[in-house]
Amino acid sequence: MSTISTGDGLMTYINVFHCKPENQQALSVAIRKETDEVVRHMPGFISANVHCSVDGSRVTNYAQWSELSAFQKHIRSEEGRALILELHKYADDVDVHVYQVDWIVSADGEESR
Repeated sequence: MSTISTGDGLMTYINVFHCKPENQQALSVAIRKETDEVVRHMPGFISANVHCSVDGSRVTNYAQWSELSAFQKHIRSEEGRALILELHKYADDVDVHVYQVDWIVSADGEESR
């Protein structure tokens, strides 16, 4: 389960896949398959969440890692490249960045930095 917190040192990959609406569900399924079969077993993996845009044009993968190096090693491997190619069957473009939580504000006014 994902926990968003400041100061925990986790790295967050936010991947925004752009797709045609008719490919959105297949893309989500492919990301789930990669996560279930490979990624969740990797050292440093914490959690993953997938969000599908209401208009069908994007799938966003929010994944937390304790170590950047583990995921970087995976995406540079032959298996990792094959999985990326699989996702590109359904995605027209992908925007990948690594983030750290800077601050959080909740509805009750509680704030964390």
